[in-house]
Amino acid sequence: MIGSRLQLANWIWIMLHQFDFYHLRDGDFAKPALLIAEKVLINSAKLLILAPKNKLSDLSVRFWSDKTDSFIAHGMDVEDVSDVAPIWLSSNAGDNPISADYVMLTDGISLEDFSAFKRVFNLFDGSSQIATEQARMQWRNWSSHPEHLCRYFTQSHTGGWQQTASNAEE
Repeated sequence: MIGSRLQLANWIWIMLHQFDFYHLRDGDFAKPALLIAEKVLINSAKLLILAPKNKLSDLSVRFWSDKTDSFIAHGMDVEDVSDVAPIWLSSNAGDNPISADYVMLTDGISLEDFSAFKRVFNLFDGSSQIATEQARMQWRNWSSHPEHLCRYFTQSHTGGWQQTASNAEE
């Protein structure tokens, strides 16, 4: 179930927010962003991807061209496609014209208020000590709340993903 959990009784859980941390082997967040975006689209959800302003154009090009058999439709900036775009690229969390219920944080971008989102994907450069420490602080903060479900995925040498941690009770 998507979101975090709040126990109402011994057997009833209400999911509120889910935080998925993706520890990248290098700083290239575009490929994992594409994979996550595809899964979000399969679930008929909307995704806001937050990236530094100077990286938005490159990310947009990759969303249009990286797949040989298709593309990932999206909008950004002042484009007038918010009524049809299921994915929005921005450098500002307040710029969410598609009312996305999922948000992806990339390249060290943080989010103070995530209440508008059911799920947060945090992609960070595991080769950067600063990015790793920031992700650890976020993990400690977000996982300390029992109503938050936090999961940690590590990228393998072959590019696959393995869940290596969770704050969920077994």
